[in-house]
Amino acid sequence: MIYAFQLYYLVCTLFLAGKDADSYQLKARENNALTAGRINRWHRDGVILAVLFVLPFIGKPTIFDLDPAPFWQCCVAALLIRLVFFDIPFNIWAPLPWQYIGGTAWADKLFVKIFGTAGAVKKSLTFLALLVGLNILNHFYL
Repeated sequence: MIYAFQLYYLVCTLFLAGKDADSYQLKARENNALTAGRINRWHRDGVILAVLFVLPFIGKPTIFDLDPAPFWQCCVAALLIRLVFFDIPFNIWAPLPWQYIGGTAWADKLFVKIFGTAGAVKKSLTFLALLVGLNILNHFYL
């Protein structure tokens, strides 16, 4: 079940990256108080949507009538999928240099210190290796 969740959450993450890129482009075109309010609302709502996207797979029975994965596995997988698959699609759709890691959110500032400003690919590959490793462990041991 965790693999079905990961595929589903990958699609959800790409949707959120696209919507975030739209808000970035809106800010670039019209930087005023109304636009800033819309962008702040989208960022808040984007976090709420990211959490809501996980809920159908948690609990017994799940909405999709699948054996539920443990809550912690869904949360870890969702976080890793976000770290792997958000930045590069966002950058391409924004349009920004595709290797760019942002500099406004606290997490972006942390990852810039670790991977550098042009470290989106290094960051994605690092967390992809962790996601694959945890999937292998899950398949054989959990």
